[in-house]
Amino acid sequence: MQLIGEYPVAIDNKGRLRLPTALLRQLGDKPADDGGYAFVVNRGFEKCLTLYPKPVWEGITAKLSKLNRFNDRNRMFIRSFYLGASPVDTDSADRILLQKHHMDYAGLEDQAILIAMDDRIEIWSPNQHESMQAIDPNDFADLANQVMGGGDDGVGSHDDTTLDDLLTGRL
Repeated sequence: MQLIGEYPVAIDNKGRLRLPTALLRQLGDKPADDGGYAFVVNRGFEKCLTLYPKPVWEGITAKLSKLNRFNDRNRMFIRSFYLGASPVDTDSADRILLQKHHMDYAGLEDQAILIAMDDRIEIWSPNQHESMQAIDPNDFADLANQVMGGGDDGVGSHDDTTLDDLLTGRL
């Protein structure tokens, strides 16, 4: 799955937001039994929410289930990752309902920015989105070198990323 795009959306007074048609087309056929799309919404690593298509969530949780839970760092990561995760399906109008605790965490009110990235969608408040975009171009170039440089073909390998890297921010 290769999702791309940035989409401003409205949030109604019940906490519902409509997923844009252009984004839904990228997801393909509706996998949920009731005709909607099935997702899991969770807190993002920054002050945003992450919307995982159900098959993507299942792939991530399969990897997490292989971690040694006797290791305290692994337990801490697993517990933190699952904290606040909730299943959510689109309704007949292609809307999802965000719970109040999710909206509070991400600072969402009546507007949001959806950022489709690879196999997931981040949900940002307009203010947090603006702050996140404020990266200096030189800093971005340095970050790109750290993240993408270093492999045999000039591209870093995601397979080399460890849980320790994730927890300490060394990506």
